[in-house]
Amino acid sequence: MSDAEPVVPVAPLTRAGVTPAPDRRARAAVTAAYAVQGAGFAVVLTSIPGYKDRLGFGDDVVTLVVLGVCVCAGLGSTLSGAVSARRGSSAVVVGGLLLAALGIAGAGTAPTWPLFFVALAAYGVALGAVDAAMNMQGIEVERAYGRSLLASFYAGNAAGGVVGALLVSGAALVGVSQPVALPAVALLAAGSAIVLAPRLVPPRAPVPGGARSPDRAALAAPSARHGVRVAAGTVAVLGLAMVAFPVADSAISSWSATFLRDVLLTSAAVAPLGYAAYQAALIVSRLTGDRLVERAGRVRVVRAGGVVGALGFVAVAAAPAWPVAVLGLAATGLGLGVVAPLAFSAAGDRAREAVAARTAGGESALGLVEEVTDRAVARLNVFTYAGAVLGGVLTGVFATADQLRTGFVVLAALAAVSAVLAGRFRPVPAPAGVSGTTLPR
Repeated sequence: MSDAEPVVPVAPLTRAGVTPAPDRRARAAVTAAYAVQGAGFAVVLTSIPGYKDRLGFGDDVVTLVVLGVCVCAGLGSTLSGAVSARRGSSAVVVGGLLLAALGIAGAGTAPTWPLFFVALAAYGVALGAVDAAMNMQGIEVERAYGRSLLASFYAGNAAGGVVGALLVSGAALVGVSQPVALPAVALLAAGSAIVLAPRLVPPRAPVPGGARSPDRAALAAPSARHGVRVAAGTVAVLGLAMVAFPVADSAISSWSATFLRDVLLTSAAVAPLGYAAYQAALIVSRLTGDRLVERAGRVRVVRAGGVVGALGFVAVAAAPAWPVAVLGLAATGLGLGVVAPLAFSAAGDRAREAVAARTAGGESALGLVEEVTDRAVARLNVFTYAGAVLGGVLTGVFATADQLRTGFVVLAALAAVSAVLAGRFRPVPAPAGVSGTTLPR
């Protein structure tokens, strides 16, 4: 497939070419939501040693808990599509963050393991729902701006993760116990959700005529339903293209320090540097990804990212010494960091394409674009947690010193899939009536 990408016609945001203040507020609010979500996730994960000490867990139980959270997150992501179609993705973001806050507080205060598991299950459902709904919000803002923005939102998520980890570290440093620290973080998350609620992208107003409108009737026709099935198949392909990132992220979190310490025989001070290099490169990738898309196009950026990620894993697998492995892990973060956000952008384009092919455009079509996009994003987001579970399985299969190099070769092959399927990330030209360039007020 050619790398040539069509230029999507976008209406000017204002007559002076300046982004309207409501759109800027929505972008800031969505970025903040990504950051709050990232901070909460980091707090939950980096508090694992405290859970083990407080409740007497072993490593095997912790592994099962993390996988259980991923399963619950997949459920939450699936539910978010249906709820967003009825109440709007902003309601899911706010409600999900409030539920996540309860889960974080419960994880920190639960006196017994059954209550702890219930709290983490609730957090998992919230995690998946908010992840999906944030991407729905991000696509709406991206359409309003008429240019790539999702990578920058993901950078906000990664930055929030850094803040969350520092909060846990700071609490431990000053001697604040989990039953105090985690509820305090939960209060911050809940307060943030309430503050962000009126600033997020609201759902579009119902179209006069509702389900009787010509465009909605057209989408309900058998031919349109077939088109939606085709779009769902395309979403599955996008999921396969992006699954390398969550698999790699899960595996690197588990393997990188062990690999440097046990295989390359580094010191305890050097062992964490691989993960640090990966995270730093991940943030750089997402901060620069949108501009790269503007210059080179989404397909080329994804293809290059998959290639760089695969080469990074090959370098790790073949590394004779730790500096090579650290550079390889950095290359992996740099390459794969843009794949996931651009997959969601592509899912939004496929949804817009499906609606444009079957409607006459107009305000009713905008509502249909939002609804079809939300459902596509919810399906695609499930691949994030499937990848995390697969990463956990791979960790169990290859997590011995003599097998870790083989594990990184497997990860290289998965990263190469992103490069092979990059053509599915193409943008699509859409009629102005369904371009979705104006946010609802």
